[in-house]
Amino acid sequence: MGRPQIYLKDWCLEDSLLKAEFLKKESENPRGLVVITSHQGYLPNINIYPHFQSGNFDIGRLSNGLSIQVTPSCYEKLKAKFRTFKKNDNDKNKVKKQYHFEKELSARIQYLKNENGWAKEEIVIEHVINAYTNSMAYNKSKAKVDTKIIKLQVLNEEINKNLLEIQQLKTEVFELKQKLLKESSAKEHYENLCKEHGIDGENFQLTENSPS
Repeated sequence: MGRPQIYLKDWCLEDSLLKAEFLKKESENPRGLVVITSHQGYLPNINIYPHFQSGNFDIGRLSNGLSIQVTPSCYEKLKAKFRTFKKNDNDKNKVKKQYHFEKELSARIQYLKNENGWAKEEIVIEHVINAYTNSMAYNKSKAKVDTKIIKLQVLNEEINKNLLEIQQLKTEVFELKQKLLKESSAKEHYENLCKEHGIDGENFQLTENSPS
């Protein structure tokens, strides 16, 4: 079953930024499929590919505002070349590696690929690595949270301890005030008694011979 027909105007809307870059590079290449004009935008490079003249011209508009007018033969070549350009763009940050796995592990990778409907076994490895990375990040975050909780508990215990000490100090201060109040009342009562009996309270001392 062939690829579904995509009209040029719709083709320009998909991956619009990448297609604008692709057509710009094509127009800068002397043997590129298209050339650029100041008024009409992109046109087929008929100097190199004269057969691109045959057929009706379709028109599309790119995201950068430039138009493109090409015949069906030129359009088909553009689509095929863009697919290669897109693949190369996707692969430019990838590094090719070759690994040797045990048969059991290879079978498990194949199973996961089929079970999830993934196109390549590389996707399985990518998902495993992402899951491991996310798990590590979660464990680190959890450890930080646990540490904060422990610190908070210690701080709460210290606060409660200080509050208890403050309460004890308040109790001691209250008891001291009560004691001072009693002593002050006793002294005042003593002074009043001395005045009633005409006794010099400051110089008066009780002895064994003093009258009670």
